[in-house]
Amino acid sequence: NEGLGEHRLRDLNDEINKLIREKSHWERRIVELGGPNYAKHAPKMTDLEGNIVDVPNPSGRGPGYRYFGAAKKLPGVRELFEKPPELRKRRTRYDIYKRIDASYYGYRDEEDGVLARVEGPAEAKMRAEAEEEWRRVEERERFCLRKRRMWWRRRGGRGRRRRGR
Repeated sequence: NEGLGEHRLRDLNDEINKLIREKSHWERRIVELGGPNYAKHAPKMTDLEGNIVDVPNPSGRGPGYRYFGAAKKLPGVRELFEKPPELRKRRTRYDIYKRIDASYYGYRDEEDGVLARVEGPAEAKMRAEAEEEWRRVEERERFCLRKRRMWWRRRGGRGRRRRGR
């Protein structure tokens, strides 16, 4: 009954826990004497929604202190049943690389045709600029070649003179 008050609820809960502890001592003694193990089929501790929870004993031994009925709603007890927020795990290098596939490196960019439409005009412009540059270089080389020929002709078309002739 929730109307009993906090102190009365805690006292009743303590008394129930003492009786359960005594019961577990008797169950262990029955097993020692060769009788059936009743603790194997004992009910588990549940929270307010009926989920089975494990409330550890502060001493680290046994099933721990249990809360019954309205004692589950006491201040400080409800926090015991709340699950701690999950910490976000830090992603390892393996987890990061696991999601990388061929599309990350751009191998699948040409499958949908969007890239060809976008790059088509840019490629044509770059090709025209490269051709213009090539024509300028060719013109310059032709000019230099004409100049050399003219120089060669002015000189008489002779190569180096060899000694002894």
